[in-house]
Amino acid sequence: MEKTGVQKLAGVLKMLVVGMMVLNVIALLFVPWLVTSADELHLFLEERVLHLLRIQPYGEDDIVIPIIFVALAGWGEVWQDTVCALYTLFLLICGVCCFVILKQAKGILNTVLEGMPFQMANARSMRRAAVCCWIITGMAAVRLIGELIWLKNTAPIYTYNTLFIPIFLMGGLLFLVMSALFRQAAELKEDQDLTI
Repeated sequence: MEKTGVQKLAGVLKMLVVGMMVLNVIALLFVPWLVTSADELHLFLEERVLHLLRIQPYGEDDIVIPIIFVALAGWGEVWQDTVCALYTLFLLICGVCCFVILKQAKGILNTVLEGMPFQMANARSMRRAAVCCWIITGMAAVRLIGELIWLKNTAPIYTYNTLFIPIFLMGGLLFLVMSALFRQAAELKEDQDLTI
């Protein structure tokens, strides 16, 4: 049976979602290092890794070890400073929520590929995605308010963090509306299947 245009598009989207899931996990590994990258220790580690890369004749496979070393170097020290720990928690929670949203999208795309998208499971997946969007919104709002109080100026209003609040709030509302639509479609499909 030949795939429809929608199923072909769902296949492409599924590959993109899986790719984004992999990139998300890789980014999560580097979060503590990125948060503390201005520290002198990390500057030393970066210089050391660059020094190793210049001296050692690394092949394609050998470059992975220094990158893993740099990624894992920040995990131990990030928890020693309160501000770094809070930023790390914020980014980790947002990253995990994004991963959950992508996982729900992958599940929905799987049902589209099967040719049966109107299922209660998809409605539940969209509701989970909405909750994750609202968690990100709440975390961004708490971070924004905390930075406004801590810094005592309006500079945090002009950051990417402020954009998280309306974007993920509206994303959560959109997921909730889509969840209701999928739930209604699934109920209508069940009723139709029972009457035939």
